[in-house]
Amino acid sequence: MRSRWRRAALLCVALSAGASVGAPAQGWRATALASFDDAWQTINESFYDPTFGGVDWNGVRKELRPRVVSAASMDDARDVIREMLARLRKSHFQLLAPSRTNTVSGPALVAAEIRVLTGEILVTKVTGAEARKAGLVPGLRLLAVDGHLMADAVRNAAGADVRSRALDAWREVMRELHGPDGSAAMLLVKDAAGKQLELTVPRSRPSGEVITFGNLPPFAAEFEERTVAAPGGKRVGYMAFNIWMPALGERIAAAVDRFRQYDGIVIDLRGNPGGLAAMISGVAGHFIDEPVQLGAMRTRQTPNPLSFKVNPRIVTGDGRRVDVFKGRVAILVDELTGSTSEVFAGAMQSLGRARIFGRQTMGQALPALTKQLPSGDVLVYAIGDFTTATGRTLEGVGVVPDEPVTLTGEALARGGDPDLERAVAWLGPRLSLPRFGLVAMLPAPASRFPSAPGSTDWIQD
Repeated sequence: MRSRWRRAALLCVALSAGASVGAPAQGWRATALASFDDAWQTINESFYDPTFGGVDWNGVRKELRPRVVSAASMDDARDVIREMLARLRKSHFQLLAPSRTNTVSGPALVAAEIRVLTGEILVTKVTGAEARKAGLVPGLRLLAVDGHLMADAVRNAAGADVRSRALDAWREVMRELHGPDGSAAMLLVKDAAGKQLELTVPRSRPSGEVITFGNLPPFAAEFEERTVAAPGGKRVGYMAFNIWMPALGERIAAAVDRFRQYDGIVIDLRGNPGGLAAMISGVAGHFIDEPVQLGAMRTRQTPNPLSFKVNPRIVTGDGRRVDVFKGRVAILVDELTGSTSEVFAGAMQSLGRARIFGRQTMGQALPALTKQLPSGDVLVYAIGDFTTATGRTLEGVGVVPDEPVTLTGEALARGGDPDLERAVAWLGPRLSLPRFGLVAMLPAPASRFPSAPGSTDWIQD
């Protein structure tokens, strides 16, 4: 691959831009114009569809470039670049700038997970002991953080549809939950009975191995595994991870090995925004014993689609010969499941190897790169399209669960996990499966992944 292929990032994990170089105080207009031209030319050369989906890309440049020339400030020029990117109507086209809209006030945050559902901010999981001690529990509605009303984040969210606006609101709430080391967040919450409570919740740094993700800030990789009881005395293995990165590959393999004789496995991809797409071949290989095609990616640089095929994992890291896991597989997804996670879940669903539980995913399944512009801002831009082995496109639509699950504060307040409970109920009964055999389902193209240092994936080097 050419040297311009760089490690990229998915916007959904970007709470700050990671761009340390801003436009100089003098000459910002020339820098803004150079950034506009660079962004336009980069996309002109790399967009996977030469027709730009019917968009007159030359016309867009002719229309918008004069507005950069006459912009009153660098932020106004950035807005023009963002409008240019929006004309493509695709995910993974973003401009990340070091401004309040994509920065956080510190590395620590409230140890909890939140989701934006039907216009409300719902606490879905509390991950820290200090947060629990302060009274934060699943099922609470988050009304305000440090005096900032969360209703404003929902009302002012940007996006073309309900899912994209909910994602934008989620980012804003997460920024509010961040703060300096040693700080505490003043939270106004409402319980299931409608009672409002004021909580002082200490912030802490996320646990897990810290990894670097392209131009973006360090990201803490987290992994969880446990055994879950299922109906009829069945044993179900549960694993959850928050990003697709090599640092977690060995832990995934070890968990599958531990669960190899179990009746079923749950893979929890809720809140997982994606990562290295090449990993899906190996992870799928823990469950499929034939090198069938998971899907294909097309780019402008590759005349034939790049094939994603299963890599059967029949030898462990310590050299033992094993069989792939034969039991049922359930995958949990939600509103924050994106990109590589969508590709994996959609591919396993298309092949009939897994059943999907939860809520419709982001629909942001394009492979993307990043590039630093003359202004110091970071351009995130998609360079390919992905289809599953059955020819299904995930971009815009996402993965639609086989069994949709409605998430409620009342269920969470009772200590339940509706998604997991539904999956375990399915895994518990009759668990015997025929031998997987879909080799002829869709022949894989002869083309191979291009060679590159590191991995070959959504995030290229």
